Amino acid sequence: MYTKYSSKLLSSLQPTENMISTLQKTLGSIEQNQAVSDTYSDYRKFSEEFKKYVHEYFQDLNKFDVSEFFDQFAEIKEYISGFEELVEEFQDKDRFYALPSDGIFLKTRKLGKLFFLKMNWGLLGVRNQFRSLFKKEPIPKNYRKHKIHRRQLAELIYFVRFLEDVNTIVEDALSFRQDIFQSIKSIDQQIENNLLANSKWIENDFALQLTELRKQIDTKQIEIELKFKGLKEDLDLQYAELHSKTGTIEFPAGKIQSGKLTKKADACLKKQEKLFTNYNSRVFALFEHWRLVYEIRFSNLSVTNIFNQHEAKLESTLEEVLLGEDSFFVSVLEAALKKIKNESDLQDVEDNLLTKQLLAGRIPAYIEKLMETDFAPYFDLLQSECSKEFENIPSSYLLPYKKGWHKNLGSIKLRETNVNNIVVGCIGESIDSPLTIQKNTLANGIHQSIANTSELAGIVEYALEYYNAGDLENGSNQLSEFGEGIERAVQKAKENKQYNTRLSTDVLEQIDRINTNFISEITTATTLDNLDQKQTEMIRKKRIRDAKNVLSNSLAFFKEKFSKSQAQILDVIKQGRLKYTAYREVLGLSEKKETIGSELSNYLSETEISIARLPLMYQRLFRIAPIANAKFRIERPKVIQQLEIAYSNWTNGKFAPTCLVGEAGSGITSMVSVFKEKFGHQYAFYRFDLDRKISSEEDFILFLQTVFADLEFNSVDGLIEEIQNLKGRRIVVIENVHQLFLRKLYGFKNLSEFFRLISQTNSQIFWLSTCLLYTYKYLNYTLKMSGYFGYVVNLDSLNKEQLTEIIIKRHKFSGFKLNFLPPKEFHPKRSYKRMSEADKQTYLEQDYFNRLYKFAQNNLSLALIFWMRSIVSVEDNIFHLQYKHLEYSFFNTLSTSQITTLHALVLQGGLLLEEHAAVFAWQKEESFAHLMVLADDGILIKRNEVYFINPLLYRQISDHLAVLNYIH
Repeated sequence: MYTKYSSKLLSSLQPTENMISTLQKTLGSIEQNQAVSDTYSDYRKFSEEFKKYVHEYFQDLNKFDVSEFFDQFAEIKEYISGFEELVEEFQDKDRFYALPSDGIFLKTRKLGKLFFLKMNWGLLGVRNQFRSLFKKEPIPKNYRKHKIHRRQLAELIYFVRFLEDVNTIVEDALSFRQDIFQSIKSIDQQIENNLLANSKWIENDFALQLTELRKQIDTKQIEIELKFKGLKEDLDLQYAELHSKTGTIEFPAGKIQSGKLTKKADACLKKQEKLFTNYNSRVFALFEHWRLVYEIRFSNLSVTNIFNQHEAKLESTLEEVLLGEDSFFVSVLEAALKKIKNESDLQDVEDNLLTKQLLAGRIPAYIEKLMETDFAPYFDLLQSECSKEFENIPSSYLLPYKKGWHKNLGSIKLRETNVNNIVVGCIGESIDSPLTIQKNTLANGIHQSIANTSELAGIVEYALEYYNAGDLENGSNQLSEFGEGIERAVQKAKENKQYNTRLSTDVLEQIDRINTNFISEITTATTLDNLDQKQTEMIRKKRIRDAKNVLSNSLAFFKEKFSKSQAQILDVIKQGRLKYTAYREVLGLSEKKETIGSELSNYLSETEISIARLPLMYQRLFRIAPIANAKFRIERPKVIQQLEIAYSNWTNGKFAPTCLVGEAGSGITSMVSVFKEKFGHQYAFYRFDLDRKISSEEDFILFLQTVFADLEFNSVDGLIEEIQNLKGRRIVVIENVHQLFLRKLYGFKNLSEFFRLISQTNSQIFWLSTCLLYTYKYLNYTLKMSGYFGYVVNLDSLNKEQLTEIIIKRHKFSGFKLNFLPPKEFHPKRSYKRMSEADKQTYLEQDYFNRLYKFAQNNLSLALIFWMRSIVSVEDNIFHLQYKHLEYSFFNTLSTSQITTLHALVLQGGLLLEEHAAVFAWQKEESFAHLMVLADDGILIKRNEVYFINPLLYRQISDHLAVLNYIH
């Protein structure tokens, strides 16, 4: 009778059987192929099958109608219709006698009923007495009859009471079904996490859990069948019990009236309908979320496949482009080093191994390949394809509130949940941002690799240059230094190989980690417990990012404005303080400080001795001389542009003599070399350097005869005439024109003649001259020098980054390593102590160059000398540097004659003893005594009988003279 209904209820557990079977197949496939590196094809196949069951059951839930269960009641109705409508039967004696289970009211009514029965039986006895007189059969004593509406009683028992009792079985079955689905879902997700979110498959008990679930289902099915069988037996007993009572005072016929039975049945059906609705809404929510899980899973599988494909391509490219030449570089350099040590085949080492194979062959090709290969598309395409994989995921799902997912509650509330913010947020946080970081890391790493390889080439190139140099002093062991340079190159090549290998490995590992982290992140974010929180978090983070961008832009604007104002204010304060101090000293308003200390004096005077202790190769690399190697030159595009304009105007017939102006050591000579490389091939090019003073007219004519050796003349007028008759044009460069005057009576005649020469020969000659900055300002004030030139080009100032790059670039060519020591009176921030050694070195390097730039400013020569002077020791090819703070308060103790001597040296660039005596109209002995005092203190240095200001003091002396208004 209840077979169809129970079968329908048991059929609700059927999907679990199919799901468990599919998961068991999935596990078997994974266990079988866990050692095989594939694209999760088998897992995807079984997941597709499992997804089909999820979607099918989800569709069934969408179409579910409780009437499908209620239709099974036809079997019960048919059974009930087999009962008779109405029968009459004698009542049992139990209907008249009180039973222990009867209540007091029922016992009283039975007593009355028994009284009337006995009364009736008494009357029947009298009647039978009369019947016996007439010899008739006596009427037997019988209990009263009662009418039994059997069909209505059967409807009460087998339908209404069935509905009342079966709800417990139904609720138990539906609750069990929900628990089973939840368990299967949990195992399914655990399998996914184990496979996708871990680097390898981890041993587990999933198979045991599935087997246990199957056992639980079988047990539950048997249990439900037994419950229905027991319920039928119980109902049969109830029917038999009520059958004898129906129509009696114990169970009046009114209780089984059709209206009352229908009302009771409707109430039971509504309760059962609510039960189905509650549990189906829970399972609907579970399967709705399960659909989301599977959408995310298949996107994750596709993303993993995309990651694997792009990672393989990137790995192949890195192997070919980045790592392909490292071993070759090491082997060639080691072969060269071996031959150098054995002093064999040195020509082959120089011409073939180092020059042909490395410098002219593989290294340029390797660098070019690195520069041509763009790794950014690997990451951009990976980001794009990953985002595209999630575009087709439905954004809206009906999911419960977090608090509505507890089993002990009634019907759960579902709401529309948009997962788009979560998906986009997870992609942004776990894929886009990390991949952008790795893209930048690889780009920076490639740039560093290029720099490392260029540094390696520089070490080899400079070692060769040093080995072949003909300007070294006798006694220098060039072959030994050459070998040491190549040995450092071998070490550098090995370091480059390690760096490139580590860079490639790190990037590929990080890409793997990004994939794993993303899968873990999005899987965790889309769990029911985290959906609300994650969605809110992603929205909040987006708003915070937008607010930060606005704030950052605003702060950058105000910071730029404040920095400009602050720099101007600090400069004014500094100038005011210096002038105030200087004037107090001049006017005698403050006590004189001590003269230059012995420590500072020794430091200055021993500069050359200290530098001489450095390796000869390093000294040559940092020597103060015009830069022949273009790699060491400073990029000054503005200066080159102005020179180009001047030259272009000259070629067009305009007046364009040009003077290049800059401080001593600021790179004027190097700019002339750049100009020569750019334009020197267009016309005959003549370049001469005035390395000594020309004070007499005869010496000036001799110099001009050297410049114009192809012309015959004995005076400036004769030279002008010869030049004007020239058929071709030419370019003439005269460096250090300040050597043409001496600041004395009639000391400017040669310079004036030179100005007349360039003014009258502009049409035939492009004149390019160089002059010291402060000398030019002085001559412009006294002789209106700018009027003789069409263009006066001032060298622009170096910034800190340029100064740092110039020094570090030169140092890298040496192959030595650096270790920066904390300067004396070093007071770092608290965070310095918590830094790693590498971070401390970075901090100390920045601190050193900040101090060096403040000290040297635009004077490159001063920076180079101070750099070499900062090297305190050399150990194991490591230079240990420490910044030395120099105290210049002794400037205020200098006498007026000493100040004017320094002023003359700044203007003249350097003076012989005789020239100093001529400038100041002193006796040579007087000048000698005066200059020797300054030289002994280290303020001046003497080179080839010429006195110069110590480069370590040039900047500070110039500033001091500016404060005293000697120079401007």
